[in-house]
Amino acid sequence: MLALSVVILVLLVGIDQLLKFLVTDNIMIGGTAYSLSFGDFDFLSITHIRNRGAAWSILEGKTILLIAIAAVAILIVFYFIFKGKVKSRIGVISLTAMISGGLGNMIDRIRLNEVVDYIKVDFIDFPVFNFADICVVLGAICFCIWLIVDDIKTKKQKKVLNGDENS
Repeated sequence: MLALSVVILVLLVGIDQLLKFLVTDNIMIGGTAYSLSFGDFDFLSITHIRNRGAAWSILEGKTILLIAIAAVAILIVFYFIFKGKVKSRIGVISLTAMISGGLGNMIDRIRLNEVVDYIKVDFIDFPVFNFADICVVLGAICFCIWLIVDDIKTKKQKKVLNGDENS
């Protein structure tokens, strides 16, 4: 499972950094290069901004703190994977996605002292985000779903073992 985790981590961080490079190399800060619209309805755009904080700019300017929080979280999650605490492939992939997103944004904070964001949802007032953010959110959602499903399976197995099939 560790090898799978490393491959996924390298792939996702690589995609994140490549996309951020393409945005920073081709779009001025504050500029928009692409907009997805349906008729008069604006859906998404690629808009280059920088964020000195975390989600919704919380802890803005606290770069060292954000790097430290991300590093600790990454180490803890990687420890769980390395020690085999999560035995499910889905669980490992979910955790690896979260690590990848955290690492992608941490690289930005170390290199640039801010995070490159570029995916803008145009039809609602929502913060601009990036591929790393998607990795963290989807990884967390998948991990929570896996935990719930795993808990249900474990409870059913215990009932069967205890002869409580009709409970």
